[in-house]
Amino acid sequence: MPVLIMKIKITNPTDLIAQLKYDYQPFKLISTTLTKTIITDENEYYHSANMGLKPVELNLIKSVKDYILKNNITCNVTRKNIQYINRGILRNGTYKNNLYEIDLKSAYWNFAYKDNHISKDIFDRGNNDYMVSKKARLIALGNLAKRKTIIDFNGKSFSKALFETSEETENIFYSASAKTDAVMNRLKLIAGEGYLFYWCDAIFVRSLEAKNEIERYLNRYFLNYATINIDKIEKTNSYIKVWDKGHKEPRPFLFESIKPVDLTKVID
Repeated sequence: MPVLIMKIKITNPTDLIAQLKYDYQPFKLISTTLTKTIITDENEYYHSANMGLKPVELNLIKSVKDYILKNNITCNVTRKNIQYINRGILRNGTYKNNLYEIDLKSAYWNFAYKDNHISKDIFDRGNNDYMVSKKARLIALGNLAKRKTIIDFNGKSFSKALFETSEETENIFYSASAKTDAVMNRLKLIAGEGYLFYWCDAIFVRSLEAKNEIERYLNRYFLNYATINIDKIEKTNSYIKVWDKGHKEPRPFLFESIKPVDLTKVID
């Protein structure tokens, strides 16, 4: 008779791992950006990061992946050229005059729909700003490229990490990323000497002329955007901070290694 393994939700996987190691108890650890699963001979423990998502948002995330798998939707994309962020040539210091942020609205989501990678119903549900946050839309697409890290502990030492990708769905996310990045690179060229940097789907410039030229381009190609007046930008070797009236605290843009599918950490 097979052993019945209990599934138990936990709040602190780090403490459990430490205890299992102390007891020399073998286990398997499966990690993603937002989850951890720890499997022993007796139990399966799981932990999900608290992303503050509503049930309707969790349902949207599931609907996106289910739709793509059910309809066998695939595409080809070259990932190596996707930058996600570009620091530009911004020198260390503080900038205060004629600063603007032009933020593409739901860029990833819109490209996924234009390429018929999500249905009209899913697209409309995701665009309901009263029910669904920008973060939820990003997770719904980033989840398609989720990568699992698998490590075994034999009671004494850890095995070499193995990585399991989402081969069936990941290119859908990378396709939307590549098309968004192509737009940002075009906007960078349009901004010319007024260009400062871009971060996923937002570009920062330091001249009224650069702002106007970018807006003209986006209007011409029916790309939705929002323009924000920036009060101050501070640049150091490790980060950029941005001040504007819409945020109580300055927004930090860190130059650490970016995981492409973890967009919720790099897009505000």
